Amino acid sequence: MPKYDMGIFSMLAALDRATGLAPRESKSTTVITTEVMELPNRSSSDIRGDLEAGTGYGTVSAFQISAVFACARVLALGLAQVPCVLQRASATGGHEPARDHPLYDLLTRKPNNWMTSLELREWIGFHLALLGNAFLFVSRDSKGRAIELIPLPQGSVSILTPSFGEVTYRLNVKDQPIYSNANIWHIKGSSWNAIDGMSIQHIAARAIGLAGDLEDFGSQLFKNGSKPSGLLTTDNDLSPEQRASLMTAWNAQQAGIANAHRTAVLGNGLKFQPMQTSANEAQFIESRRYQTEEICRIMGVDPMMIAQSVGSASYASVEQKFLAHYTYTLAPLYERFMQSAEVSLLTLEEQRAGYRVFIDSRTITLASSNDRAAYYGAMRQNGLMTINECREHAGLERSNDPLADKLTPSANLFGPTGTGSAPIS
Repeated sequence: MPKYDMGIFSMLAALDRATGLAPRESKSTTVITTEVMELPNRSSSDIRGDLEAGTGYGTVSAFQISAVFACARVLALGLAQVPCVLQRASATGGHEPARDHPLYDLLTRKPNNWMTSLELREWIGFHLALLGNAFLFVSRDSKGRAIELIPLPQGSVSILTPSFGEVTYRLNVKDQPIYSNANIWHIKGSSWNAIDGMSIQHIAARAIGLAGDLEDFGSQLFKNGSKPSGLLTTDNDLSPEQRASLMTAWNAQQAGIANAHRTAVLGNGLKFQPMQTSANEAQFIESRRYQTEEICRIMGVDPMMIAQSVGSASYASVEQKFLAHYTYTLAPLYERFMQSAEVSLLTLEEQRAGYRVFIDSRTITLASSNDRAAYYGAMRQNGLMTINECREHAGLERSNDPLADKLTPSANLFGPTGTGSAPIS
């Protein structure tokens, strides 16, 4: 195991304590316990204010909207579910796994002492989906190779943008030095100023806030037994104290799901006049459906991917939607991650030597086994792919057989020379 700079861990511990995310150490033992984070009770107006003002509650508030969390989870798991490996150019052409490089294990299995590769990329995906930025501290050995990747909490990094020169980063902890991009891996989402990514939770604050209003409306609707509010009327004069007492007694006996369908007994000339408003008249269902689709539109996720019904669909149309999800949502996310990882984690010499970060998305784009076999057979038969090219495309290691790197078109189609004409005598 490499020897790590313990000053980094001390800095991160202080950083976590400053942001309220540090584990608590028990006084009676040396066991470290972690408190369970409880989501604050935020109303729809609080959520809207948090998002528009960019307060610390912004991300938590956005996650309380089911459509936002579902879209962010689709993006995060989409980035995390596929294998990510470090490869280098092979002597026979193509690429091979660079298992002897420290970065290979970081990307494939264990980026640090407490996370797996899937967990780290899922964390990155969530941060990119909502914040537009993800920051990681990169520990390097004496040769400049990355040996550990440490995720940095939201709000813990400040970007310094001088008028001229390289962009640098400062960790928001007292007495910390300024770091270059050699130690801070900054993955940016879509950017307007080319310095940092745009935050969806701020740009779409009103759309997310409206979704919160609709969820709050639905919660109150069913909390009151799906019944509209009404008026208690009487011809008698009531004092303020009598009005308050009557309202309290009525709500205790009639409000809420537990009191639904109970019989009300009125006396002293009281009459109940319901307010004639229903969920359909308020277009509650239609509004919720539209707002869910609006959030999907903003976050670039097909509504089908979060189980939002968009009408009847055949198998063929569903298959095309999955391909569209990969083409327009996942593929750009993969390319963004791979390019950022290469320029931030590999040295210039390693990049020139043919090293690359590769996300193998074939597991989610390949057709059935029969379709793949027919495709590879046709490509070999027509002389468009070699055996090794077919094996590499299928995710298999290259063969050492010399014939595996030669085109072998079908002789009965192209002749013995593979040119479509008889050999010249």
